[in-house]
Amino acid sequence: MNGRIGAGLGLMMLAWTGGAGLGGQPNFRVRSDFAAPLNADRGWAGALNEDVTIGADRPFRVRFEVQRPSEASGPRLFRLQYRRNAGAWTDLEAQDFPKPDAGTPRASIISCAAYANGAATIDLLAGLPTGFRPGTGVSLAEGAPTRTNALGAPDRTAAWAGAGAHGEFEWALVVRRYADGPVTNEEGDTFEFRMVEADGTLLGAYRNPVLRLAVPPGHVGGTFVETPGRIGPFQASNGDLYFIMEPAETNNAFLMILSTDNGITWREVDAVNRPRTRDLESVDARLVGDTIHIIHQVTESARYHTFRTSDHPARPNTWAVRDERAGVVTAVAQMATLAVRSDGSVAAFYVGPTKIHYSIRSPAGAWGPVTAIDADVAPNLAGPQAVLGANDTVHLAYYGTDGTLWYRRLLPSGALTAREQLAAGAGTARKHYGSVLPLLYLRETNTVVILYRLESGTLWERRIVNDGPPTAAVRVTDRAVITNAVDSQQPAADAVLDGATVHVLFVEESSRSLFSTHDRGGWQPATLQVDNIRGSWVRGSVYTRPDGVRAYGYVYDAGSEGGAGMNRFGELVLGDTSLRK
Repeated sequence: MNGRIGAGLGLMMLAWTGGAGLGGQPNFRVRSDFAAPLNADRGWAGALNEDVTIGADRPFRVRFEVQRPSEASGPRLFRLQYRRNAGAWTDLEAQDFPKPDAGTPRASIISCAAYANGAATIDLLAGLPTGFRPGTGVSLAEGAPTRTNALGAPDRTAAWAGAGAHGEFEWALVVRRYADGPVTNEEGDTFEFRMVEADGTLLGAYRNPVLRLAVPPGHVGGTFVETPGRIGPFQASNGDLYFIMEPAETNNAFLMILSTDNGITWREVDAVNRPRTRDLESVDARLVGDTIHIIHQVTESARYHTFRTSDHPARPNTWAVRDERAGVVTAVAQMATLAVRSDGSVAAFYVGPTKIHYSIRSPAGAWGPVTAIDADVAPNLAGPQAVLGANDTVHLAYYGTDGTLWYRRLLPSGALTAREQLAAGAGTARKHYGSVLPLLYLRETNTVVILYRLESGTLWERRIVNDGPPTAAVRVTDRAVITNAVDSQQPAADAVLDGATVHVLFVEESSRSLFSTHDRGGWQPATLQVDNIRGSWVRGSVYTRPDGVRAYGYVYDAGSEGGAGMNRFGELVLGDTSLRK
């Protein structure tokens, strides 16, 4: 937000044609320090009347100087308008960030903890010699409905009767990366703002800020999958990265986004053909060759999709299979997982009213019958996680509603092995249904690594070696891991393999900061990776970058609280503690 554009202060002053007795908006200044007090002379992004660069999904403020003609009568209310890329002027909505009340527009007025909506301003810009009558700071009141607050409407100022005088008004704003539609604001887009009277009447002469949008490096935006399995970033053979998400909490389309520069920038691919099934309540995916296989559960069914990556020889970066019904069940709480076997068949597991169900897709593309696991045996089941092992054996771990955790195998013959209990004490509330993390498989030693969270908050590990009994439980984290941070019914933690080393990223319960640990030489004390966030989710994978560096690349939610705009890409260089945020 420190970059600056425009013709500079001298030329901008020439654009003002109003006189002392005319109404208008003669001066502005952009404030990048969103936490600065309303009347503090600091935290500016540029000089008076200087156009600057703003960041996508980065709140900022604009302070305007307004002058009314001396003959003006009666108080007036003002609202704010904007236009994108010199298009049509649009009234600015009041919709909060990162979680709006009813809709996610391209830009909006948002709440700001630095001042109360309607707080009086002082003569801070010092642009006009006429008398000063205080204006107000405009901020969407915390928790207020979209269209009402103490002043009657959060998208306009309080009444101001400044005939023959000038006042100042400061607005708390955000420009988003993704908005309802879905539509996207792009790097280099311009957003011009102006004040008008509440009925749309223009103020006379204008000097407007024209702000250039920048998408910060590593910024993803959008909304995280509500209950994610493995959703990326997946690396194609040419180094391209893929991630699955929604554009906004209020517009839950299925997006496949791509980065061709190792996570610095991201964009959606094949938007025209995205799946029709919306609402990413639970998604799990596997990259096999040049195809990403996806299981997607919504309340009434489980759907199967595939996406061709950029190294596909015939149809790169395109959706292939979309919206196939893997099974029709009504989920008590969504959680789906899958394994893709060597013959191309797919085993999918998903939650029903009381049990986990599964179905098999043949190599020819036909789904078999839906079968319930332990249909007549207590307890009820949820939270399945699957991984493919040796000889096309599918390993499965899951949760029991009495707080137990279980393990079994689906054999190539279609038979299920007897269940084996892994743990008790995982908690019995619905928020604990997803206590098992995505599973890991060590091919060299035929070992399944199962990590899980107990109600105490810590992560634990057990292993299955050569299909033997589970090894003794080992504590993984020295800190409590948050669970159900935003209606996810999961611990906010991720686990990946780098060779024989297990790496874990997790959000600490008390600080909501992101930490990492690994089991090289035994499980190590947690190391802080990203601070000052209210983390909710994290998912990643290990890959070798085009420059030969081995890395754990991941996307994390830096505090959306279930809204949008806070997804960011991070990278932990393996064998080092460095991190690119």
